[in-house]
Amino acid sequence: MMKKKWLFWLVPVLALAAAGGWGFNKWSNTGEPASVFYVPNAGDGSISVVNPNDGKKVDTIPLGTKQASHGIAISPDGGIIYSGTGFEGKSLLAIDTKTKKIVKELKFTEGVHGIDIGPDGKYLYVSLNPGLGKTGGGLAVVDTVHFEQKALIQTGEGPAHVAVTADGSQVWVANVNGNTVAVVDARSNKLLKVLPVGKVPNEVAVSPDGKRAFVANVNSNTVSVIDTLTFQTVAEIQAGEAPHGVTVSPDGKQIWVANNKSNDVSVIDGNTLKTVATIPTGAYANHVAFSVDGKWAFVTNRQSNDIVKIDVAKRTVTARIPVGTEPHEISLEDYVAKPSESSKAPLNKIKTGQSGPVQIDAEKLGTEDLDSKQQVKDVTKADFEQYEVFRISFTTHSGDLTSLPIDRNVFLISDNKAKVAPAKWIVQSSDSHHPIYLALFPKYQPGKVSLEVGGIGDKPVTFTWE
Repeated sequence: MMKKKWLFWLVPVLALAAAGGWGFNKWSNTGEPASVFYVPNAGDGSISVVNPNDGKKVDTIPLGTKQASHGIAISPDGGIIYSGTGFEGKSLLAIDTKTKKIVKELKFTEGVHGIDIGPDGKYLYVSLNPGLGKTGGGLAVVDTVHFEQKALIQTGEGPAHVAVTADGSQVWVANVNGNTVAVVDARSNKLLKVLPVGKVPNEVAVSPDGKRAFVANVNSNTVSVIDTLTFQTVAEIQAGEAPHGVTVSPDGKQIWVANNKSNDVSVIDGNTLKTVATIPTGAYANHVAFSVDGKWAFVTNRQSNDIVKIDVAKRTVTARIPVGTEPHEISLEDYVAKPSESSKAPLNKIKTGQSGPVQIDAEKLGTEDLDSKQQVKDVTKADFEQYEVFRISFTTHSGDLTSLPIDRNVFLISDNKAKVAPAKWIVQSSDSHHPIYLALFPKYQPGKVSLEVGGIGDKPVTFTWE
C-alpha cells in the first residue's frame, strides 16, 4: 500500500455549521483538520462528538439503547452519521449531524458490529455478527438512499470490522471467529477470496494506494501484511500484546496498531515493515485513526474510557479526552487518502476485467515499481528503458490457468491499430488459480493504447488506457 512514488490528495471537506457542533466529511484537499469526529461508545449506547483541534468532547448523541455498534461511518457530505445498536437493537441508524436526531433505522436479525461506506456514499457495508457461541453472520450491503439491504454476503465466521478500499472496488472484512479475512468485489457483491491470517483478526486496513492490506490479529500479537493483487500474505509483523485496531497514515508511510493488553500503539514503517516506536496510551488501546492532514493520531482506550491525541512527528501524547463507556472505532478511520490526479500517470491505473469465472487485472508498470520485490521480479531498469511493461494477473477458484495458452494470445494495440505480440513474457507466479505474468512490448508513441488478453474464454478481454 506504500511506495514513495505516491503523492496523496485530500478531496474537499465540507463542514456543516450547526447548533452544538459541525458535520465532518472524510475527504479534504485543503489539509485542514476536521472540525469534529465521532466515536461510538459501545458500553452505554452513545456517540461522542470530539473537537480534534483543542482535544475536547463537545457533545454526546444518545442512541436510545445501552449498546452501540463498534463501527461508525460518515456520509461523504458530512451530513449523516451511520451507527448501530449492537446486539441490543440489532439495527443500523442514520443520524443527522445538524439535529443529532435519528432519521432512519434498518433492523436486522443479528448484531450490528462493523460499518464502512463506499467513497461515493451510495452503499454502506455492515458486518452482522451472530453472537457468542453462534455460527453465521455476514456482510450486509445497504443502499443509503432507500436505506434498504441490497445484498447479504457470507464472508466467514464472526465478521467484525469492515474496510472499503480508497477506489471503492473492494470491501475487506475481518472474521474474528474464523481466523480469516474476506475480500468482496464491491461491483458485483461477490466474494473474491477468503484468506487465512492470525488468531482472532479484528480489523483490517488497506493502504491508500490499495496494494497492501494490514490485519490486526488479537491472539497472535501480529499484523498480517497481504498483497492485495496476489492475495498472498507477504509478512507477519510482531506488534504489541493483543493488537486490536490498525490504520495507515494518509501518506501511506506508517502503519499504527492499537494494542489492547500492552496499552500502547505500535508504529510500523511502511517500507521496512519494522516496528520503529511504541507509544503508551491508556487502558486497553482499542482503535486508532489519523487526522486528515496526518499530523495527529487519536487512540480510543476501552477501559479508561478516553481518547488520547498524539503528535505524530514527536510521537508524544498531547491531550487526553474523556468520552463514554468503551469507546471503539473513530470516524476518521473512514478517511483514506487517494493518489492525486496530477501525480498518477493514467497508464499506471490497474484495469480489471472478467472472462467467465476468471478475473483479469492489468497494470502498466514503471521504473518506480522496481523498489517493490512483491511487485516486479526478473526485470531491470534497462528493460523499462527498452520496453513497455504490463503486469497481468488472473484469479479463479478452480482449474489450472497455467495450462492455457495465454502467452500466445496477449497483444498490445496502439493508435495505429496494429497488434503487437510481447517481445518478452516473464512468469511472476505459477499458482494454478492465481498466475501472474509480465508482458514486455516494444516502445510506442504516447496516446491511446489497448491490451488484449485472450486464451481463456471465447472472446478476448480488452483493457484501454488514454
